[in-house]
Amino acid sequence: MQKLSIGVDVGGSSIKCALVDTASGQRLERHSVPTPAQGSIEDMLESIASAVDKLPAALPVGLAFPSVIVRGTVRTAAHLNKGWIGRPLGELASRRLGRAVTAINDADAAGLGEQRYGAARDVRGTVLLLTLGTGIGSALFINGQLVPNTELGHLRVGDREAEERAAPRIKVERDLSWDAWTDELNLVLREMHALLWPDLVILCGGITEEPENFFSKLRCEAELRIGTLRAEAGIAGAALATTLGDT
Repeated sequence: MQKLSIGVDVGGSSIKCALVDTASGQRLERHSVPTPAQGSIEDMLESIASAVDKLPAALPVGLAFPSVIVRGTVRTAAHLNKGWIGRPLGELASRRLGRAVTAINDADAAGLGEQRYGAARDVRGTVLLLTLGTGIGSALFINGQLVPNTELGHLRVGDREAEERAAPRIKVERDLSWDAWTDELNLVLREMHALLWPDLVILCGGITEEPENFFSKLRCEAELRIGTLRAEAGIAGAALATTLGDT
């Protein structure tokens, strides 16, 4: 029996949403709009609404957002308008959309998606998921339980934060070859493994659609997997979050 919710994933370049059957993780009707670059709070809410309003009314919305989210409130804004800090995202989005909204960190949403429906399903022990995009997001699970808001993309690796070394954005900005970028990602994986000693590391994000260019060159003491939901893990996990409550 289907249990429908709407999942929304706010990324650096686009806001993606879909109707999701949370019983199976199947993504049904999909929509996408551009993310307003450093736009105001009102601009962001309007863009989210322009995507969500195309989907059936009255369904709850899970909103994956690139920020630490504590009880529905934005606490950081590394890649956002700084005016978001301290604002009640869940409440503001609910008011604008006219629907119940559950706000969650975007990487945590991707982790929930992979943990319930994808590469981490039924895996015990310590699982670390990394989302590779504009930055590097992280989701940490211990025996299936989410440790929210880990933000390991801001971990110092040498003289820079992890995401300033190995986010796909950096590959483009610095015109790095695949080998050079993979070397940077290996440095990040080594530091994160030394900190957490995970049993499994899962990589997600658009760049994982091209594993033939880098995956065989990665080196990590933990088992490495590409997320099976790829770029839609955040959508699936955000929808699932509506059944779990605010983080």
